[in-house]
Amino acid sequence: MSLLKTVAKMYQKTVHKSLAQYGLRYEDILIAENPDLSRALDYLPKEEVNARQRRIRRAVDLSFKHEYLPKEIESVQEPGKVYLEPLMEEFKKIREEKELLK
Repeated sequence: MSLLKTVAKMYQKTVHKSLAQYGLRYEDILIAENPDLSRALDYLPKEEVNARQRRIRRAVDLSFKHEYLPKEIESVQEPGKVYLEPLMEEFKKIREEKELLK
């Protein structure tokens, strides 16, 4: 395995640990100004949107209190679980196709 891949895995592990401390998923912290992300959020099921908003609110609350989730809750978090990427990829393809047609 190359050095770059090793460092990338270490970085990913560190980021996932930090996200789990607050109960977030990686896609929760993506910037909503991305046009593909904002369209994907519009098409996301309501339950998933509500869950995302709850995770973000909980993380903000914990951050203001300078606290983390309890270890037993932190251990069941899935910061690497993907829920937006398939929709974002689809909208990216559509956007690029429209740009080519112009």
